[in-house]
Amino acid sequence: MSESRCSSSEWNALVGLCDDNNLSEHDQKIALVSRMCDQVVPSKLNHHRSSSESGRICFLMQKWKHVAKRCTKIPLPDPWLAFNFGNLPVRKCIRHRYSSLCKEWKQDVVRVKLHPEPFARGAMRECYRLKKLSENCGDDWSHAFNYVAKKYVRNVDRTTVFEDVKLQMDSKLWAEEFNRHNPPKKIDIFQMSVLEFVDSEDHSLYHLEHFIEGEYVKYNSNSGYVTELARSTPQAFSHFTFERSGHQLIVVDIQGVDDLYTDPQIHTADGNGYGDGNLGTKGMALFFHSHLCNEICHNLCLTEFDLAPNEKFALENGFNIERIRDAGTKLTENSDLPDPCSSIISDSDKSAMECLRVRTISSQSGNLSRHCATVSDASSITYDDRECGPVSHGESCVCDLCLDKAMSQLYTKSSDHSDLAADEELDVEDSASRRAHSRYASSSSCCSSRHTRDNEQENFWAEVRKMSRPAGFLSKTELQQLIEFSRQTYTASTLGQIHLDLARYHELGRFSDHEMSSSDKRIISSTNEAVSLQDKTSVKELKYDRKSALFHLDVARRCGVLEAILTMAEMAYNMPHDLLKDVEIRDWWDVNDSNVEEFGLDLMETAADMGNRFAMLFIAEAYETGLHLGPTRSPSWPRSVEWYTRVATQPEAEVDGLDGSLIPPRYEILKKMAEMYRQGGCGLCQDFHRAYELFTEAAEAAMTDMHGKIASKLYELAEQCAS
Repeated sequence: MSESRCSSSEWNALVGLCDDNNLSEHDQKIALVSRMCDQVVPSKLNHHRSSSESGRICFLMQKWKHVAKRCTKIPLPDPWLAFNFGNLPVRKCIRHRYSSLCKEWKQDVVRVKLHPEPFARGAMRECYRLKKLSENCGDDWSHAFNYVAKKYVRNVDRTTVFEDVKLQMDSKLWAEEFNRHNPPKKIDIFQMSVLEFVDSEDHSLYHLEHFIEGEYVKYNSNSGYVTELARSTPQAFSHFTFERSGHQLIVVDIQGVDDLYTDPQIHTADGNGYGDGNLGTKGMALFFHSHLCNEICHNLCLTEFDLAPNEKFALENGFNIERIRDAGTKLTENSDLPDPCSSIISDSDKSAMECLRVRTISSQSGNLSRHCATVSDASSITYDDRECGPVSHGESCVCDLCLDKAMSQLYTKSSDHSDLAADEELDVEDSASRRAHSRYASSSSCCSSRHTRDNEQENFWAEVRKMSRPAGFLSKTELQQLIEFSRQTYTASTLGQIHLDLARYHELGRFSDHEMSSSDKRIISSTNEAVSLQDKTSVKELKYDRKSALFHLDVARRCGVLEAILTMAEMAYNMPHDLLKDVEIRDWWDVNDSNVEEFGLDLMETAADMGNRFAMLFIAEAYETGLHLGPTRSPSWPRSVEWYTRVATQPEAEVDGLDGSLIPPRYEILKKMAEMYRQGGCGLCQDFHRAYELFTEAAEAAMTDMHGKIASKLYELAEQCAS
């Protein structure tokens, strides 16, 4: 027997107690509790428990007493009783269910009754009432469960419907990972599947979710909206996914009933996957611009995102920090602190989703999993129709919903088990060979032994924190290390790109009282000379927070984002720049003229080191002519030749898109190098032989570009050097 099934022995023993077939249902419940509390349970479970489990068994007894009391109450009426589902036709459908762990789809046939009138409608989908009957209930529709069927208002591609399910089930894995870090309130994301009506001509597709009564609230959106309620848990969860994934993605658009969420959206750093709602780093920027870290963020050790002083002031006064804290979940004196969060990836080339799948499987297959009691146990990912609704818990979970489900099973003998859940359990058993490694890959927050839990956490976090990806900067030393790392490896910084997007949003008036019109956006982003200066001047009158825009541009520059580095270098030299066109560096930085040139040259050298051809050419010309070097540097032809060589030898395929169209042809660059070798000076020794070679190579390049006259002149210069 696998370890994941050993924990069900307690439940099996409790099922064996229900043999009073001659008693009424009410009397059976009372008799069950009486025997559990007196003699029967200790004798039945004696061979299953050990001394270390005694405390947990006592806790279970108290929970079972609570369940028995609730069972004596009158059951709640069906909220959809008035909609006459009995008169609706029974329709057979194919249900498509997705396992995020296995990345596989499963199908089965189900019977449903769909109400023809929608009861809610959004911008993209409308919701219908639906009842689904389990196979073990025969034809008794009084035992059917309530579901919500969602259909797109407009016709969409079939792939879009299935991608929505993959998005929600991937988000569910992140919710389970969040729960492993012991937040004050656990969360869950609804199970979702695709329902295909095969009896219709177009094989209509619906999204299927359990119906949950309660007030439906949208806590944040994929465009940065945050509700005035501003609960702490949803915002902390979004922030958590950003840091835990190593900045690869963020789960936003949090909405649902209490802490049961549905219809989330995932933004990825590369902007690929998860449908049209994936806004990439732009979506991440919108979230962080409206996010103020709360108590849960601090206890999870999430790093505050770097915002400008004006932005922080607007958040604190616009949302009212006191109201945020009062509306959110608080940690009590007796509650455990959440486990600190660090990046789940150990290598920037790894996929955060793949690492999460491995961690989820390993967490359920550890040696201590039989004693775990966690909401987020991945073995609980079942797709059944029992009364637990969309909440997925482990077999040993003792929350109210799971106990209600277990009590119902004692009398209904429900056997509607999910084939998909069984497949996932087999996958867990097959992963037993990796259990020795899983001690560092899994969180032990579900362990019943607090001492063992702390030891495993200490070992695990000691390894994982080495690759932590905070949402903000921590120190000047780390800043310098990040800059050096960017210059050496030329890797894109997601964090820097987010700040660059924030600067661009500010310029477009996204965060001002009056957003820029579409026509003004086209004018301000235009590089066409036909656009009149008067038109651009009129656009400049748009009032936006320039200080905040420059703050984010500077942070993006410090993160090693090439566009930000070039923009600030162009500002330093009063050159035209595409971003923040109306801003000059002298208007905002406290630097004198000489320091500005020093600062600009350093930035140009950084961009040149990152492979930007325009910056390479700028540095080469600066060391050749002595212009733009500042007071501490002097012309150096050896360095100029070095940079000219890098420009001339760079393959065309590697030319960066930010270089512009002002790069001279290759033969002109070779001619400049030849002239310096023919004349000598500024630290470069005269070398006619090298000049001859460069003039000849320049002539050949001119011939390739179909410039015959220029090639003839270059051949003449080469002959002069040879003579």
